[in-house]
Amino acid sequence: MLIKRRKHSVPSLNTTSTADISFMLLTFFLVTSSMDVDRGLVRQLPPLDKVEQTDRTKDVAKENTLAFRITAQNKVILNDEPIAATDVRRRIADFVRLRGAQHLIIVDADPASDYNTYFNLENEIVAAYAEVRNAEAKRRFHRDYASCTEEERKKVRDIYPQHLSETYNTAEPTSQADTKKGGTAE
Repeated sequence: MLIKRRKHSVPSLNTTSTADISFMLLTFFLVTSSMDVDRGLVRQLPPLDKVEQTDRTKDVAKENTLAFRITAQNKVILNDEPIAATDVRRRIADFVRLRGAQHLIIVDADPASDYNTYFNLENEIVAAYAEVRNAEAKRRFHRDYASCTEEERKKVRDIYPQHLSETYNTAEPTSQADTKKGGTAE
């Protein structure tokens, strides 16, 4: 007896709208999700022209400088003395108020230090300047610095300009073994 085999057909899916659905889902997620905006530090780079750069450099007396150093162990040192993170803003604000435009803040970061320590110090510097400028704007114009006109802001910035010098300690420290010459091995 012969049994006839029936041909089985494999059902197929209609995939013509798959691309459209994928595109619509992609568009939906792009529109509804929020994009994080990268934030950074606002810094004015030195001019490209060497002549202009030399004209702007000037000598600053040591008593008009505030020197911060970030060690490899992420400790903040102010004028060769450790300082607590909570005191940084107050010390900078007092220093800038006292010196006016005749000041310089120096930041020296060790390459092995943590970026967060550096960024927190920079935030405190910016916050101290904002505090000092806000107080001056209230004293002169009887309103916050943010509410002042651009001309009034410029006057306040001329009184308390932001003078910041950043250096990075990239020199390798020499060990005692490198400094010994002609000595015997121990």
